[in-house]
Formats: sequence, structure tokens, C-alpha cells
Amino acid sequence: MLRDFVLLLLVCAVAFGGWLLLPLLRARLQGAAPAGAMPERERVAERLAGLGSWAHELRDNRLRWSEGSFRVFGVAMADGEPAPRDFLARVDPADRQRWRDTLRRAVREGQEMKVEFRYLRPDGQLVWIRMALRPELAGRRIVRMSGVVQDISGMRAMQRQLAASEAKFRELTQLSSDWVWETDAEHRLAYLSDSIDAALGPWARELIGLEPWQAPDYDFLSPAWDHYRALVHEHRPIDGFEHSRISHDGRVFHLEINGRPVFDAAGAFAGYRGTGRNITRERQQRILLELEGEIAAIIRDNAEPARAIREIIAAICRRLGWIGGLRVAEAEAGNGLEVCEFEGSPAFQEMVEALPPGIACEADAPELLALAGGRHAWFASLDDLPALRERYRTSALGARAALLAPIADDQGRAQCLLVFLSPVGFRDDGFVGPIADTLSRTLSLYLRRAQAERQLRHASLHDPLTGLPNRASLLRTLEQKLTADPHLAVLYIDLDRYKIINDTLGHAAGDHALVEIADRLRGAIRPQDIAARMGGDEFVVVLSGALPQVGIEQIARDILAAIEKPLLLADRAWFLSASIGVAVAPADATEIEMLVRCADNAMYEVKTEGRNDVRFFSGSLSDERAEQLQLAAELPLALERGEVDLHYQPVLAIGERRVVCVEALLRWQHPERGLLLPERFLPAAEQSQLIREIGLWVLRRALDDRVRLGVDRHPDIAVSVNVSARQLVDDEFVVRLGELLAERQLPPHLLRIELTESAFVADPERTAELIARLRRFGVRVIIDNFGTGYASLSWLKRLPVDGLKIDRAFVHGLPGDQGNAAIVEAITTMAARLGMQAMAEGVETAAELRGLRTLNCDQVQGTLIADPMPVDEIEDFLETLPALREMHLAPARRTAS
Repeated sequence: MLRDFVLLLLVCAVAFGGWLLLPLLRARLQGAAPAGAMPERERVAERLAGLGSWAHELRDNRLRWSEGSFRVFGVAMADGEPAPRDFLARVDPADRQRWRDTLRRAVREGQEMKVEFRYLRPDGQLVWIRMALRPELAGRRIVRMSGVVQDISGMRAMQRQLAASEAKFRELTQLSSDWVWETDAEHRLAYLSDSIDAALGPWARELIGLEPWQAPDYDFLSPAWDHYRALVHEHRPIDGFEHSRISHDGRVFHLEINGRPVFDAAGAFAGYRGTGRNITRERQQRILLELEGEIAAIIRDNAEPARAIREIIAAICRRLGWIGGLRVAEAEAGNGLEVCEFEGSPAFQEMVEALPPGIACEADAPELLALAGGRHAWFASLDDLPALRERYRTSALGARAALLAPIADDQGRAQCLLVFLSPVGFRDDGFVGPIADTLSRTLSLYLRRAQAERQLRHASLHDPLTGLPNRASLLRTLEQKLTADPHLAVLYIDLDRYKIINDTLGHAAGDHALVEIADRLRGAIRPQDIAARMGGDEFVVVLSGALPQVGIEQIARDILAAIEKPLLLADRAWFLSASIGVAVAPADATEIEMLVRCADNAMYEVKTEGRNDVRFFSGSLSDERAEQLQLAAELPLALERGEVDLHYQPVLAIGERRVVCVEALLRWQHPERGLLLPERFLPAAEQSQLIREIGLWVLRRALDDRVRLGVDRHPDIAVSVNVSARQLVDDEFVVRLGELLAERQLPPHLLRIELTESAFVADPERTAELIARLRRFGVRVIIDNFGTGYASLSWLKRLPVDGLKIDRAFVHGLPGDQGNAAIVEAITTMAARLGMQAMAEGVETAAELRGLRTLNCDQVQGTLIADPMPVDEIEDFLETLPALREMHLAPARRTAS
């Protein structure tokens, strides 16, 4: 446009000068005015336009120039006009012949001619001259040649500059990955620079003549064409608009265009001019990263796998413009598939809902082959897959391509498959594969983690031997049932003579008997009732709804009858009976613990009276329950008399084979009843404020004993103290603990606080806050008896704890007990993933220790290492630790490689 503007100015100048010189030229041509006799007006016009007039008298072969001509040719007027031969000699040799030919053609044809040539001025400057010449006749004979000359050196220089600039721009656009595009006033693509051939390919030129939004078959990521149309119709700038195209050979191109509106000299809209860029790799990486982030957020926010998978399928389809997707698994019956979850367009969902429960497939179906091979498959065309097209009604859905992405289990075998349908097919140039790999890897890990969490959740709420709900699950269920309906009955069941089987035939036979009894309990109760195992040979059945006493007793006696059936153990029949105590809500109690206690007390009455019977709660507690209350009342005085002491059991780090902690355990040397363990006197204390007083005494005494052992002598051995839920939530507990540590100048990292899972039930947010405050002090926090209590796995990942101590129930029988081994492995794996240490208590045999080492347990304690001992003896134990390592912790013998 600049060149056109300059040329326009020059043309205007020439026209203006010509208009001024027209009278003189006419007079010159007619021979009416001599050379140099030009009026002042014409001289000014010549000077402004850079023109000059001339004439060549053929009769006497003389040149006549105006003042402007002398100026154009650089000759002083005083020197006069040169001879024609001298003039011709100064024409550049390269242009001389062309000048002669033009002059001769004008003479021959009698027509006006124009010629441009280079002329060497007397001062040595080479200039470009444009000459107009016209023959003049006298009669029929040419007597004169006349015309106008102009110095066009500046114009020629500007033309060369513009040509060089255009060539440079053309070369840069050809070398660049960007290209230039133009549209007309109707927004049709009118021009594409040559560089688009290298960037995209010649196929892109087929878009010329089309509006950008007129190629829907090529664009599958649903760009904002409505926004684009609004911009161009309002003649607004286009910045960073992204869309996608698919070439004829199936390659995907992601493009970005920028443009500005163009207006003509009259201000009318002429179209758009802009640049385009191939951003395929950049956008593919961005899509992958965005998908990974969205999938991670979905997994983080959804604990339910089915819902998470549906949201992930929806996210994939939304971002890639796909029709829909479903998760299928191989049917157990044989060749076929079962639909699990699905999401997509309404038509896609209707199609999936119409599928039969078991989708029949041919033996070589792509889905079965992908499941068998465990590798993803991308079908850019479905033409060769008629069975798949028929199965998913792809023609009706407009599907042209499909992706099959298998999801592996923890053994690396494909356990299920994601099937996606796409409206367009394209070559997989390193884009679909990473999407499939991301889906397979992420969902595989997620489903395996969800399965492990389900196993842990089930293990935490169910008895590992019988599969019945455990005490924690029972109490939770009772709370829910009492909230919904206060009318229910609790049957507390204790097996009679079970110990004989256990002692005579061994634990394996005893376990078999418990499993059989659990199955009989399930069969003896109604569907709405619940059977649970409290531990050992004790079970509880909860009867829902308001039942008359006769109805409750009938169910209890049906249970007795089921238990009394013979058990086939060790090739002979064994017979058991049971004692059943019954408590009814709300008549006997309205609180959960009291209701269970009342049923337990009624069961003890049956035991006292001869067993194998049913008794309803009579309204008073048994002597044993009364004893617990009595001991709890005596406990404060026992503390003052020094009857209560702490014993310490070492905790060993398996890998380092050294003591890292000693756990403080409460013991009561009763003057009449002898040595009492906490199970005898703490349950009643935990129901009152007494537990806080006892807990503070234990904490103070444990810290004193740790200081007594010597901080410098044992700088890495911590002391572990059990803290009850009631004590933890005391407003003064954390403050008081900080004061106790400061008074003794004991480094906080040498103290461990052990909490049972029940501490997190009432107010998990408050508990998490208190634990966080403890950890800011530097105190370490451990969850004790993990797997048997109330802890929610969804809360576990948020709790700032340092470790999980696996309950002794899961350690027993390792490594032979496969159920316990699976649970321990799940806990240790989860602990490692959450950045926690995994510990185990109750280690009694070397085999259990070896099993825990194999399952990556970090720390252990139990009678295999040492029994709990007074503080005076713990130092001797630490001195004998090297010998202990040789006895129990010798590394496994290495096999020859």
C-alpha cells in the first residue's frame, strides 16, 4: 500500500506539472516559442514536477531544451544544449540501443512513445530519465521530435526498495512455520501464502473460497465459531483463535490464527489479513496436561469409583468432542461383555441402556482382543469392523472411529476396558496413545487403591475369620438403628464348651467351628437382623423392630437349635451349645454401650445357672460388672499408695535392628487381687472423668522415666504413651503436655502419643486440629490397634499422623494366614503411600516377625522381642540388645546368585 501511495503522489505531481506546461508544450510543438522563452509560471511548474521539455530539430540536427531539461540532465544553461551525438554518448550503454529503437519506432509509426533509460550527467552522477517523445509533421514529413523528460531516480530507488522488501518478506514467510492469509469482504478465504504448503500441506488450499466455519467435517474439538463470526461481522481483531483440521490422509492439525480487518482507500471493509500457526504439538500437550489434571481432581473428590469413572468418561468426551464412552468387563459366562459405567450424548446413553445385560461378542471381537493383549487400540475407521458397528449402532450415532483402552489390575492383567466412540477418524500421531496410556495408568492405580480401601474398610468393620461385622461395626449399626427406631433387641451369645475344641483339636479346628457357627447364625435370623462377632467365642445378634418377648425368645431358641447341631471336626462329630442374654430397647437401656452391657450381664446369668439357655436382662448388673466399677473407684487411692506402675515394652525397627521406642503400659499390683492388667479396671474409668486424671499421671510418669534413662545416652529412643479420646479433647491437654516437656527439657520428638481409632469418631475435625498442634510441637502421633476400630479411610488421608500400629489380631498366624497377610500388606502399602510408618504389635513368633519383614512392616513389638518390664529392667535390656539381634533378628541367609 505504501508503494501505491507514493506512486499516486508521483502521478499527481506529473499531472499537475503537465497541466501547467500544456500551453507551452503546445506552442513548442507548433514552433511558436523559442527554447528558453518559457514564462515564469511554466518554469515554476517544471521545477515542482521535476520535468523539462525538449525538441530535436531534424533539419539542422539540433536540440532545444527548456530550463527544466537543463536541470534534469545536469547541464548548465550557459553551456548550451549538447549535440545529439554527445547526448547519445551519455546514455548508459545498456540502455542506448533501447533508446534508439524507441526513437526509430516513433518516427516509423508516427506515434507518441515513452522510454526509460539511465543517463550520465557531466558531474558523473547516473540518473534514471523517463522521456516522452512525439514526432511533428510538416506536411507529410517529420521535421521535429519533441516531448517531456523527467528525473525518476528517486522513484526507481523506491521501487527497488519495495521490491527487495517484498522479496525479503516472501522469503521469510516461506521459511517460517507461520503463513499469511486473507479473506474478502464476504469472509471467504481469498489468499494463503506459499509457506502453508510446508506447514500443513497443499490440501489446505482447498479451503480457499470457503468461510472458515464451512468445514465442519474437518473440525472435531468444537471451537467457538459463533464467537469468531461475531468478531468478523463486527470487524474486530482476531487474537489467538484456535481450531482444528484433519487432512485427507488423516493427520490432525491444531491451528491458531490472528488477524486484523482491512479497509480500502474509501474506508470500506475489504476483508481480513492475518497470520496462522501450526500449534499441533503444543495443543496436544496442553490437552494431555489438562486431562491429567481434571482426572486427578475427579479422583481426589470422589470416593465412589463408579461415579468417578462416569465423570472421567464425561471429561474425555467433553474435551475431545467424542460421542460417548463406556467401561465394560469380560462376562464370566464366556465370550461376551458386561457394561459397568457409561456417559455420553443422550443418543449414546439410550444406545447403551438398550444393550442386553450380557453383550454377545464374536471370539475375535476387538474388545476381547484388547482385554487379552492388554494394549490400547485406536480404529481411525470402522469400515472393517461390521460387528462392532452393529453392536454400538455407530451409524445412527454418527461414529466413525473408536478407542479401546484396557485397565490393568495389580497383576498387570486387563480387568476391564474403556470404549470411546468418536465422530471423526484420524491418524494417531502420538496423541491418542498417550491419552489411552494416561487413562489406563491412572484408572488402574485408582481402582486398585479403591479396592484396597474397600478391603481395609471391610477389614476394619468385619471379623477377618467369620466375615461378620465386628464390635465397631455393630456399635455403629446400633447407633443408626436406635436413631431410626428405638425398638430393638440385642442378643449376646457366648459359646459353651468351645475351649474344649480349641484345646483338643487346635486353633485351626477352633477357627473352622467359629466359621460354621457364623454361617448358622446368618441362617437363623431374619434378613433385617444383624449378626456380629464381638471377639473370641462371643457373638451378638440385633433384632430390628418392636417384637414381643415371646417372639424374641423364639428367635433366640432357633439360634440355640442351630448351634446345637453337630460339627464335623477331625472326622468326628462335636457338639456345642450357647448361653444367650437378651436386652430390649428402650425398656432396658437407650444407650448403645449400656444396652450391650445389659445383654452381656444377662448372658453371664445363663452361664452361672448352667448354660445352654436364654435369659432376659433382669434389671441389675452382675458381680463382674460390679467389680469393674469397684476397681475404678479404688484406682485414685491406688495411685497415691504407689500400687500402680508403668511397665515398658521395647519397639524395634526391623530394618535397622535397633530399639527406637518403649511403650508405657499400665499395671496395678492390687493388694488382694494381684497384678491387674488395664482391661480389668480401665473400661469403667474411661466412662468418667477419672480417665483424665489417670492419663495425666501416666504421661507425667512416662516422661520422668524417659529422662531417667538418659537423653544423651539414648538420644534416639522415644517413649510411647496411650492417650484416650476423652483425654485428648480436653482443652488443657495440649497446653499441659507442652509444659511437661518444657519442665523436663525433653526433646518433643522423643515422645509418641498413641490414639485408638475411636478418638476420631465424635469430632474428626477437632481431633485433626489437636493432632496437628501436637506435631507442631514435634511430638509424633500413632494410631493404635489400627484395623479394628472406627477410623474412616477418607479421614485417614487427612489426618497428620506419623504411623499406623497394626492390631495383634492381624499379626497372628503370619505368614501362613493368607487373610491376615493380605490385610497387613494393604495397611503397610497404604501407610507407605501416605508417608506413614507401619508398625505391628503382638509379635510372638519368629515366623510372624519374618512375615512382617516380608510385608514391609517398619517396626514391631511383642513378647518375641521382650515382655513389658519395669523401668529398672529396661536399661539391662538395652545392654543385651546385641545378643537379641543375633537370636531373633539375624538377616535372612542369602542364596547364591
